[in-house]
Amino acid sequence: MQIVRADKSYLLYLQFWLWVYAAGLLPGIIVLSIVGVMAFSPIIELVLFPIIIILLANLLVMVLVTRISFDLRWYIITDTSITVRQGAWTIREITVSYQNIQNVSVSQGPLERYFGFANLQIDTAGSGGAHAHGKGENPNRAVLRGIINAPQIRDTILDNLRTFRNSGLGDPDDVAEHAPMDVSSRLTILKEIAEETTALRQVASRYVD
Repeated sequence: MQIVRADKSYLLYLQFWLWVYAAGLLPGIIVLSIVGVMAFSPIIELVLFPIIIILLANLLVMVLVTRISFDLRWYIITDTSITVRQGAWTIREITVSYQNIQNVSVSQGPLERYFGFANLQIDTAGSGGAHAHGKGENPNRAVLRGIINAPQIRDTILDNLRTFRNSGLGDPDDVAEHAPMDVSSRLTILKEIAEETTALRQVASRYVD
């Protein structure tokens, strides 16, 4: 089992777009503030200033959600499936089985290239290949966003895919005949999951406190 996290360059990329959003929002806030001061009208001030506060609060929430979403984003690659776990307030999880994978590709636009990361996209043959928990997710696609070693991870997935299919696990009738995982391997996987869960709880507790 391999646990992959989004790189910090991906966080810088997300923060860049926040700065772009703020650059477009703050001039409007300044104009509204000037209008409110020069209007000398209590009614206008009662309308404009709450709007300004709401806009600033929305920007602050976006900053916090972006950071939390980055900290809680991680991917698990095993010899039978790939799991993408993401979200801030609501955790969304997509699990893709190797028997349904149709295509594995790396995408990197100019801005992603500048920040030094890429996205790994995994498409499946049908809706039965992925299970999405949460709205707005394509049930036939899993995307590992913000990784710096996307080609290596793609090759790892393709190697696992070949091994999976060569072992006969691609045929549903052969799944029951696959040799069970030994006890030491199960304990190792459980230990890694427990360590990752503890780390995620510590990250989440910082925002709660």
